[in-house]
Amino acid sequence: MQEEHDLPARILRALRFRPKGMTITEVAKQLGVTRNSVSKHLEIFLIAGKVDVRQIGNAKLYSLAQRVPISAFLCFTKNLILILDNDQRIVQVNDQCLRHLRQSKDDLIGRTIREAALPVVSTPEALAVIDELEREQVVADIRYAREDGEFFYQMQAIPTTFEDGEKGCTLVLEDITERKRYVRNMEFLARTGRDFKDMDATDDIYQYVARELYTLAPGFLVWVGIIDESDQMLVLKSVVGDPVAIAVTEQFTGMKVEGMAFPITKADTAELIRHLKLVKAPPLYRLMHMEVPEESCQQVEEAAGGIDTYLMGLVSRGRIVGDVGISIQAGTELPNQGLIEAFVRQAAIAIDRKIADDRLRQSLARELEQVRNLLFLSRTAMDFIEMDDSVDIYHYIGDRLHDLTPDSIIFVCTLDAEQREIRFRAIVGDSEQIDHLRDVTGTELIDVPFPIDEMLQSGFDVSAGRIFEISSLYHTLFHRIPEERCVQAEIELGPGRGFGRNFSCREGTQGCLLIQPTRPGDLTNREVIEAFANQVSVALLRRRARGNLLQSERRFRDLVDSSPISSAVIESDGRYTYINRAFTDLFGYTLADIPTGKDWLRLAFPEEAQRREAIAAWKTDRELAGPGRPRPRTFPVRCRDGTEKVILFRPVELSDGTEYVTYEDITEERRAYGMLLGEIAELRKK
Repeated sequence: MQEEHDLPARILRALRFRPKGMTITEVAKQLGVTRNSVSKHLEIFLIAGKVDVRQIGNAKLYSLAQRVPISAFLCFTKNLILILDNDQRIVQVNDQCLRHLRQSKDDLIGRTIREAALPVVSTPEALAVIDELEREQVVADIRYAREDGEFFYQMQAIPTTFEDGEKGCTLVLEDITERKRYVRNMEFLARTGRDFKDMDATDDIYQYVARELYTLAPGFLVWVGIIDESDQMLVLKSVVGDPVAIAVTEQFTGMKVEGMAFPITKADTAELIRHLKLVKAPPLYRLMHMEVPEESCQQVEEAAGGIDTYLMGLVSRGRIVGDVGISIQAGTELPNQGLIEAFVRQAAIAIDRKIADDRLRQSLARELEQVRNLLFLSRTAMDFIEMDDSVDIYHYIGDRLHDLTPDSIIFVCTLDAEQREIRFRAIVGDSEQIDHLRDVTGTELIDVPFPIDEMLQSGFDVSAGRIFEISSLYHTLFHRIPEERCVQAEIELGPGRGFGRNFSCREGTQGCLLIQPTRPGDLTNREVIEAFANQVSVALLRRRARGNLLQSERRFRDLVDSSPISSAVIESDGRYTYINRAFTDLFGYTLADIPTGKDWLRLAFPEEAQRREAIAAWKTDRELAGPGRPRPRTFPVRCRDGTEKVILFRPVELSDGTEYVTYEDITEERRAYGMLLGEIAELRKK
């Protein structure tokens, strides 16, 4: 009898050490009892839920059920637990669930889950899980929305066997709202991180940050401000929010919100953006850095029914880049505070990188612009040097200046100080615009003289060595075109203020460049325009000097050509560059016959011995006389017609090595001198 009484404990102990399970035969053999006794007790244990059974072929494999006493389970878990019977009536509920549902046991015990109409567990989503529950437990996520927000629970529906063998189920609900939110937040930050990474130079990062913040904390306004370190100002780069709130703010402050700038040098204002977490800001007057009248700030706050503003600094690598601000209805809680702070830290790094990239791009753009300017100036310098006098230099000047300022009409003018007049030498730009300008003004402007007095009345500073502004087209055209026509041209073509630059030289102002933009805006490329204007001054001076030199050369040639004395100009390299008519008349040779000294020696001294003698004598004379002072020399010269003449050479060496040589025919003098010597000799004999 004692052995039969201890048999249940012995069976459970045997199963405890065989976690994989035992058959009825294995238990009976190990304990030394009959199969019927073991089978009877295992059936009782199975009904009581103390053991589990698995069917393997024809055999049943029994193992201990993993159980925790319901009382302990209900008391010590933080989850919400409801126990239902087979009819889905509530038979037990823990204290945590009662507190969360704000119900008492008397309100719930004995009622079905549908009759109780409980939040979360009486929803269609949860009831569907309970209705379909069979032998295996089911885990499902339940979403529940209420006025104060959205909540998430993980519900485990566990098949349950009671002490009396009745079936039911246990519902275990875990509040996973916060977990669902560091997941949602992580997804948000992962997405924004990708967005920041994928942004290029054309994307507006400030607008993006403001929009994302507004989705996290919708209210009145969200803004992003960036510090301009050059002048220590905080500039609002982007403002997003309720259109009415923006309109009211702009109405009372009298300023457009986006683009507002505030000084941050004062300690009390700068301190507002130094925080690494969201902080509640002071009233709007101080928030606006005391740049907007206090009365206007109060009116904005009253119109909104009260404003609470939170600020957080954009800090990257220990440096303050700017700040973000969030304005919401006074007295309301700021949502998603932790996520906002994480996003702002993320945005600070991205914005700092954006600012650095922009500065690098600007620096590279400036360097490329400088390279382009240098290439432009080097090309124009070479063009000016190599330019033939037949090229229209004024049109070239206008074309190159139009390359620098394509949206404009270029006027190139020359100034004649003696005649006291100025003329347009070239007009360059869009041909249709120029034709239309001619039609409206009713004047062909090229080569039309304008008195200098009109130029001075137009406000032109002829002595200025810099770019100056011209207030209207009427002044650009020196008051010679009726003002109403100039105004009409400005209306139709769009030009406004113009720009000018004189080009001067040692002899004074030679003219000016006039730039008439066809689009509003300031003049760019000022430095390269200044440098180009200086090039123009030098090029025109060189062209004028070259013209004067050519004129002098023509005068010299005319003078020498009309002289009765035979002469030639010989370069230092032996080239004959000029012979006059008297030379050709004397010798019969033209410049085509004697392009070089070698050709002259070959024709003038056909005998080799004679030629060598002449060359040697010429060299000796040069060595004795010294550089720059060759002495006259007489040589017999063969002319083109074959006759021989005695010529007195008188060379003059010029400062550049060129020789100017005159030739005097002394043939008759030599003959007369020879005859005289003969007569003297005859007289001496007598």
